[in-house]
Amino acid sequence: MTSPAHRIRPFQAVAALLAAALLPALAGSGPARAEILEEIAARVNDAIITRSELQIRRDQVARQLSERFQGEELETRLNAAQDALLFDMINEELLLQQAKLMFDMDKYFDNLKREFKRSNEIATDTELVEYLRKEGFTMDEFRRLLLRSNVPADTIQYEVARKISVSPAEVEAYYQAHPEEYRKASRVTLREIVILADPRGAEAARDLASRVEERLAAGEDFADLARELSESPSRERGGLTGPFTPGELAPLLEERAFGLPVGAVTEPLATSYGFHILKVESRTEASVPPLAEVSESIEQKLRQEKYSGELDAYLKKLWQTNRVAVNPRYAVGKLADGGPYVGRDAIVPAGKSMGATPPPAADPPAGGAEGE
Repeated sequence: MTSPAHRIRPFQAVAALLAAALLPALAGSGPARAEILEEIAARVNDAIITRSELQIRRDQVARQLSERFQGEELETRLNAAQDALLFDMINEELLLQQAKLMFDMDKYFDNLKREFKRSNEIATDTELVEYLRKEGFTMDEFRRLLLRSNVPADTIQYEVARKISVSPAEVEAYYQAHPEEYRKASRVTLREIVILADPRGAEAARDLASRVEERLAAGEDFADLARELSESPSRERGGLTGPFTPGELAPLLEERAFGLPVGAVTEPLATSYGFHILKVESRTEASVPPLAEVSESIEQKLRQEKYSGELDAYLKKLWQTNRVAVNPRYAVGKLADGGPYVGRDAIVPAGKSMGATPPPAADPPAGGAEGE
């Protein structure tokens, strides 16, 4: 079977990922390499996820989040990401191994490489090798990371997402069963004249508001009077303000705005800051839009619900049909009880060593990650 359709990341992103992926290898190069003992955090069949790889991913996630958040929000998001770090890396490895059973990985890589060259205006493989050499990478390293950056998502697309369908009958059934989800609240647009009590005083404000009321009753245009006398920023628009939905106005103003007919004008309404005179410019009553107007959003909602369930089932099957083992020192966060697909006893080997253990003072990183 050939590879599915895909999009690849721009070189800058892939280069950053390559740099992170190569850190363990570079740390282990040179004469002292044989002396370095690497602790295994998890095994997925014959593949291993090491402590260094886990720490690199943790650092990468920390950098990504620190570019977007700071303070308490950064700490909260980082803790949440760490809770799923090793769990996500195991899922990635399971998806990579599954892809090797389904796809011709040489053709898959050729497709990715061809798109990469096109995106970066590289004409030949010779130019690509030179391009990578300048960045400090070999073709094998490039292949490894390019596949890891694309295969998991493509496998999910091929095995799960593309198989999901939502019929018109399902959309209509959901629409009929959940009309309140799509009900549009009533909306009112107003014109206003605001007379402030400060600094003139409440009585002077009341007198001015009464004179405005008289001029309106005499037939003067509301918008013209608003531009002349209103003390609200809306005066520049002839007092035009809104639209408002229920709950957005003060109770007294809301009662008149939604209770009077369109075109009606209120008497001066006493407020904490002075007086308000309103004109109901337009109003749309609450309604449920026709199915045709919301069918696309309903289909997306149902598709997402199906996708979440099918993806969960697919990942659970992968966990149950492959050999996954987690070092007890790293069975934390989302893996503390085994995760959502298997129990802790199924993945944490009882009394069996999984690899060299660093000194006790070196605490393992907590689990959790955003995808690459």
